Amino acid sequence: MPGAAEPSLKGRDIELVLATFSECGFDARFVFQPFERHARTYREREDFDAIMTVPLHWRLPGYSTSAYIWYQNGAFYNYSRIGPVERINDLAGLDVLTFRQGVDVLGISNNVPEFASLTEIADQTIHSRLLFMGRVDAILADGFVVAEVNRRIFLEKRRGENWPSQSDTFRFAPIFNPAPHKMVFRNPDLAAAFDQCFDDLRQSEVIDAINQKYIDKYQNVLRFRYLGR
Repeated sequence: MPGAAEPSLKGRDIELVLATFSECGFDARFVFQPFERHARTYREREDFDAIMTVPLHWRLPGYSTSAYIWYQNGAFYNYSRIGPVERINDLAGLDVLTFRQGVDVLGISNNVPEFASLTEIADQTIHSRLLFMGRVDAILADGFVVAEVNRRIFLEKRRGENWPSQSDTFRFAPIFNPAPHKMVFRNPDLAAAFDQCFDDLRQSEVIDAINQKYIDKYQNVLRFRYLGR
């Protein structure tokens, strides 16, 4: 069960898992749910054998793998409107959006009182639309995910919609450390096999090739600040 915004077997996260499953000879059926809800469903329903997209510090029933993917969370913001952002304190007094359980995943509970507002919303297309319309000042999320959402929004933009302003410049600042995510299996043998297969693929550079294929796609947009690449 991936934590994903849409049901698709495309994307960096699921391609890493599919490649590892193929190496292990695993056959799986995927059920997609929004991030955080997927963890609740996994806890409540024992008929799910495994869950992916799990922050390393989350404790779920079963056996954890090592980290298989790192996300680079940061601030995506209107540079023309609020100026440079290099640390979380630069967002004090501003209206900010993040994903469900973002406060926990990002470790910013102590910063919440400093914002004018901080809202967790699962649908990240809403994040970008509100930012482009000037309703919020910044998004706290993975830079690659935001860049992909933005691309789709502009492709679907209707004639006559005049946001964002042509004078606006949007930037990404990696103000958080890269966030490792793991899988959790109910069967310990499957978890151990996943780690071994993943290590084999990493040594053969398959993992690096998958990461590079997706990350490099938006490095220009992200000003080459995603995962230090």
